[in-house]
Amino acid sequence: MGVRLEGLHFHCGSGLNGATSFAKSINMAKACIEIGRKFGHKMETLDIGGGFPAGDIEGSMLEALKMTRNDPLGYRVIAEPGRYMCSNTGYIFTRVIGKRNKNDRNCLHVNDSLYHQFNCVLMDGISFENDKN
Repeated sequence: MGVRLEGLHFHCGSGLNGATSFAKSINMAKACIEIGRKFGHKMETLDIGGGFPAGDIEGSMLEALKMTRNDPLGYRVIAEPGRYMCSNTGYIFTRVIGKRNKNDRNCLHVNDSLYHQFNCVLMDGISFENDKN
């Protein structure tokens, strides 16, 4: 088909819990790089995707990343650090379209959704609940 592979990409996803699947993916990717090279592809780039947490990266995830440092296969590693780098850099503005009191708690209804600005609630288990009322 004439396709020439330059490398490969994986993305463990925003729901990544711990580094187990991340380390597995790196090992699988390295095996794929070796296979690709046997078939004549360059396989010079490994894109480890995104899904990195906002804030601190777990030590186990950092250990998994160390597997790529000075690897004899000699590929370059790129990533999509997204929310890790910018999660605390801005504000979200949205319109409050309603408010009510439910079970002695103030509830605001906004004109945005879980599938837009607030997808971190679904994908990352983030809660905006304020226990201080």
